Amino acid sequence: MKRIFTICLTMIAAVGASFAQTDCSGGRYTTFDLFQNVDVTSAVTFGSNTALGGGAVDLKMDVYAPAGDTQTDRPVILMAFGGSFIGGSRADVAFMCNILAKMGYVVVAPDYRVGFFLPSEVTTTLAVLRGAHDMNACVRYLKKTAAEDGNPYGIDCEKIIVGGISAGAIAAIHSAYLDKLSEVPAYMVNDTAGLGGVEGNSGTPNYSSDALGVLSFSGAIGDTTWMEAGDAAIVSVHEEQDGVVPFLTQEVSVSGFPTGLIASGSGHVHVRAENIGLNHELRSYPGVNNHVGYLSPIDQAAMDFVTEFLADLVCGSETNSCAQLSSGISEVNQNKIALFPNPALDEITFNAEEIALVEVIDAIGRTVLTSNTIKGQNTLNVSELPAGTYTLRTIGDVISTAHFIKQ
Repeated sequence: MKRIFTICLTMIAAVGASFAQTDCSGGRYTTFDLFQNVDVTSAVTFGSNTALGGGAVDLKMDVYAPAGDTQTDRPVILMAFGGSFIGGSRADVAFMCNILAKMGYVVVAPDYRVGFFLPSEVTTTLAVLRGAHDMNACVRYLKKTAAEDGNPYGIDCEKIIVGGISAGAIAAIHSAYLDKLSEVPAYMVNDTAGLGGVEGNSGTPNYSSDALGVLSFSGAIGDTTWMEAGDAAIVSVHEEQDGVVPFLTQEVSVSGFPTGLIASGSGHVHVRAENIGLNHELRSYPGVNNHVGYLSPIDQAAMDFVTEFLADLVCGSETNSCAQLSSGISEVNQNKIALFPNPALDEITFNAEEIALVEVIDAIGRTVLTSNTIKGQNTLNVSELPAGTYTLRTIGDVISTAHFIKQ
């Protein structure tokens, strides 16, 4: 759960604060083509950062809003494009932005940094982090416009949904759930610090990047244990035999190149969500080996499924009048775990800096083994575990994690 202290200023009347529900009357958020036209504000700069190839790059967004709408506290959906973190552009998601804006949402198509890289475990993780950081900055910028700039887009800053297609969905999921330094893989700690931690430094600091929900069209997460009770709700659509972004947990390929990076797709994301009590829904396509084929052409049943979930989400929570939203981020202390052998057959050995609780968590978020550490070298018997990918987590004054494969 993001550890950000959020302050909302509300209308004060006598004693206490007033709260209201989002106006969902007249078919708003449930009716396709409720509005006939959409107003588009193009190429708004929301941040900047260092491009993959070096040098500064401005990050821009296109804002889609229902034409003639008089509401000024509308939910927002960020819709990020796909392209394997190598290519793609904001224009690629214009079709989806128009669909959702005509239902009454303000829809934002943000930039995130892409470019060619030689796929590997590290370079692919860095690409995902850059995408998540840029989406974080977009969320923060939108909240700042509502708090300081007269709310030019007529949004409710408490009702922002981060979403996307393929790589864009992966960036959105990590924006929502990768929110502690303790969750960063040990091999990436130094690189992550250089990129600005888990929040990133793409713009508008001192605002929260918290989201109400996640919309994933064929997305995945590096580790389902990053999802915690109380985190954002999630709705997903995914083909079960997707050969680009895995539906379950397996190695990720980029443009056909294996990376060595293990990730969990929608199937295991939603098992984890069920296990920890997150609000979630998944529509899957058994036996289908396409990748986001349900969007070309658009499967209306999938759109009905997604928009019903989102309408229930935005209409079922309170709306506040928002001002500056953050007093900073409290990161959990993090330590590296040196673990070997990896892959493992019978035992794993690791060093611990303190006496702590040890948990081994499987790919769908279940704790399958617990123990305690001694200070120094520890050996853990994993021979009874089924083959698969696991997370080792030690919990003491410092929370540390490492990932391993059980053969």
